[in-house]
Amino acid sequence: MTATEKKFTVKKTRMEVGGVLFLTAGYGRRDEPLSLIRPKALLPYGETSVLGRLISQVLPLCPEKVRINASRCPEVLLRELLPVWQEEKCELYFEERPLGSTATLARHADIMDKGTWMIVNTDMIIEDFDAVEMLDHHKCEGADWTVLTGSFPHDGTYSPLLVNEDMQFGCCGTQKVHYWGVSIMESSIPSIAARIQASQGMFGELASTASSEGCKLNACSGEGKWLDMGRIDTLRGNILSGGSFVHPTACISSDVSLSGSWNIGRGCILGSGAVLKDSVMLEGSSLEGGTLEESILPWFCSNLDGESV
Repeated sequence: MTATEKKFTVKKTRMEVGGVLFLTAGYGRRDEPLSLIRPKALLPYGETSVLGRLISQVLPLCPEKVRINASRCPEVLLRELLPVWQEEKCELYFEERPLGSTATLARHADIMDKGTWMIVNTDMIIEDFDAVEMLDHHKCEGADWTVLTGSFPHDGTYSPLLVNEDMQFGCCGTQKVHYWGVSIMESSIPSIAARIQASQGMFGELASTASSEGCKLNACSGEGKWLDMGRIDTLRGNILSGGSFVHPTACISSDVSLSGSWNIGRGCILGSGAVLKDSVMLEGSSLEGGTLEESILPWFCSNLDGESV
């Protein structure tokens, strides 16, 4: 059995975790110019946002704490959490500049010193992610760190995570798998991050140090489809794969033509005679007239004074 063939095999049970940490503080350079205005975690997907979709998927874990790190629009990101969890559960950690995943873990080691934590990137959609099933797998394996992996997307170049025949990483593995942006960690891992103060990503010095100190680092394979919400060239199609949606606050003239698929965000305006086809209008944007086809109209941008992407 290869690394990519090993699936979840345990029976689901209801479990609680110490907390969930959403990572939203990246620079988002692959999504520029969109990410210059809002973090990519706030990009739409169906009736919600990327972050909103991930929140709904981890909700069954019943976390005791929910933390989010942010360097842009922190209040708007926090607003995504508060309708779901009580305010006393939610904590915002502001980073004046993105620290990187390992350094962020080090900064959060104090609150992660007890219990099990799930760490979630917010630049992707996993269509069929079952957080409870992943937690079950982590517990049954007795792992210190479990990562969710899967098949590589057909387009794009992604650095592989190397695992051995036992699906362990951080050692001398040769099989290549794709990290899907979700980790489950025991307190030993952020404690190591705080001690070594590494500047690399999680799968550099942090993983190798944890493995050399006897921590059990496992990879498990998820099923379904993984969508990269951090690449501008595939973003429109990935957003629209969540289905057509019009936010209730959008203002649309009666003679507007909608065709194909569309996502029309909060407070958007479509003026008389406007034509929208296979396109995305982000929050606050306006199409006063004319045609928007196979494009994304950026946040708070008008087709009269801005450009689609």
